[in-house]
Amino acid sequence: MALLEIKNVDISYGKRVTVKNVSMTLEKGEICSIVGESGSGKTTVIRAVLGLIAGGGKVTAGDIIYEGRSLLKLTPAEWRELRGHDVSMIFQDSGAMMNQTRLIGNTYVEYIQTHEKISKKEAWDKGVHMLERMRLPDCDRIMRSYPFQLSGGQRQRVGIAMGMTYQPRLLLADEPTSALDVTTQAQIVRQFMDLRDEYGTSIIIVTHDLGVASYMGDKIVVMRNGEIVDQGDRDYMLHVSDNSYTTMLLDAVPSLGGRRYV
Repeated sequence: MALLEIKNVDISYGKRVTVKNVSMTLEKGEICSIVGESGSGKTTVIRAVLGLIAGGGKVTAGDIIYEGRSLLKLTPAEWRELRGHDVSMIFQDSGAMMNQTRLIGNTYVEYIQTHEKISKKEAWDKGVHMLERMRLPDCDRIMRSYPFQLSGGQRQRVGIAMGMTYQPRLLLADEPTSALDVTTQAQIVRQFMDLRDEYGTSIIIVTHDLGVASYMGDKIVVMRNGEIVDQGDRDYMLHVSDNSYTTMLLDAVPSLGGRRYV
């Protein structure tokens, strides 16, 4: 049984259907990269998996099955138990999603105490431990910092640490490297791969970067205008697919010395 199945899903805002007939599966320990132009529906799809579609959107057709049960039928209490524990999400700029007037440590402690009954000190120590696992230096200082006091790479590591606190079975990553310099981007990508290897975490990553998509993804899904226009395993998508839009995306990747690095 697949870990996640998205079956013929439509997502609508009022009477306007913006995502149409999307279907895909994700196995345990698998990484899926979703690529496509801005506005193609990539982020909307992964937000639907977590029940967090912005702006009043909702799933109006199809189903989303996680470990054999429909996510569309969960109660608010069941969602609270699932989010952040079994399924986590990392955003494009994790620091921007945090309250800028609160210390990172206070936010992290509150998050941990939402999911388990432990003391504030135990939660603080657990946060420090997770930051250390993300190879952040002087983690107690970071816990006592505000988000705006950290670099983009540090904020992303904080976001990954929070997302991985309970070793979720499914991690949703919404363009987690797009705001970072290439060196930091490479470090973050490697950490994602380490998380999969260490914990067996399944990952869906939304990205504009075909290099990241092809390096990380066991399978690649291509979206355009709210629909999936092509999908398959990495080798098929890079070397076999004759879909015109996929070909156009690959042709847009810069080459060096006649070689394209995807």
